[in-house]
Amino acid sequence: MGLFKKKTLDENGKVIKNKNLKLGIAFGGGGLRGIGHIGVLMALEELGIEADYVAGTSAGSMVGGLYAAGYSPKKMVEELKKLRVKDIRDSHLIWKPSDSSNIEEAMRNIFGKDLLFSELKTPLTIVAVDIRSGKQVNITSGSVAKASSGSCAVPGVFTPVVYEDMHLVDGGLTCTVPADVVRKMGANAVLAIEVNRARGSGTDSLKLIDVLKSSLGIIMQANVKNTLEYADLVLKPDLESFSSSKLGDIDAMVKAGYDAVMQNKERIIKLVTKKPKRKADKLWFKLNRVRREY
Repeated sequence: MGLFKKKTLDENGKVIKNKNLKLGIAFGGGGLRGIGHIGVLMALEELGIEADYVAGTSAGSMVGGLYAAGYSPKKMVEELKKLRVKDIRDSHLIWKPSDSSNIEEAMRNIFGKDLLFSELKTPLTIVAVDIRSGKQVNITSGSVAKASSGSCAVPGVFTPVVYEDMHLVDGGLTCTVPADVVRKMGANAVLAIEVNRARGSGTDSLKLIDVLKSSLGIIMQANVKNTLEYADLVLKPDLESFSSSKLGDIDAMVKAGYDAVMQNKERIIKLVTKKPKRKADKLWFKLNRVRREY
C-alpha cells in the first residue's frame, strides 16, 4: 500500500495525474437530482483531481458551466441554497410551461454577468436539441447561461429557447450523459456521472402528466447506454429516493455524489494516474463499437 501511495499521491495526499492524460467529465441530466454532481466534484476536489474538458446536458450543463467557470463545489452549494424552485419553475400546468428565461436569469445572477464560453477556465460543451431541425447541437460559444437554459428546456415543462437561428430544448432527448461529446473534445480518459439512474423505469399512474414524464424518461434512457460506452468509468450516485422535480435535502444529495466517488476511489485514482490509451486503442474501440451496432 505504501508503494501505491508513493507513486500516485503527492506529499499532501493529492492524486498525481499522469502528465499525458486529459480527463473529461460528462455531467448527465436529471433535474434536481443534478445536485448530486456537486458532491462528486467535492470529492474530486478533495482528491486533487481536476478536469481538462467538461460536457453537460440539462442540469449537468448548469453544474458543468459553474465548474468550468472556476466555481468551487462549496460555492455552488452556497449559491444553490439561495435559489427557490418556484423562481425557476413558475408553472406546473402542462398547457403553460415555465419560462426558460428563468433558468438563464438564475445563471447570470450567479455569474454576475452574461458569461461567455470564451471566458471559461475549462473548455465546456453544452448539449441541446434544436427542435426546428430535430438535430443535436453541441454549443461551445456564446452565452453560457442561455445555452444552459436551452439544454434544460424539457418539452412541456419549459419553453424552448431561441438561440441564434435555433429553438433549443432538452439535450437529454438525444444525449443524456455526454461521454461521447467530452471524448471528442480531446479527452483520453472520461468520467461520466449518471445522476438519474431511475430514468425509464415507467409508472403505474394513468394521469396524463405522469404518463408524459415517464414516456420522456424512456426515450432518454434509450440513448444513455450508447453514450456511456465512451466512458472509462461511470459513477451512479444513489439518488433514487429524491425527486427530479421537487427539491429534497440538498446536503443529502451532495453527500450521495460524494459517496459515489469515495466508493470508487481506487478506480478513479487508477484512471487518472495510468498511461492514457493510445490512438490504436481508440481505433479498436471505434471499430468494435461499429461491430456491436450491426
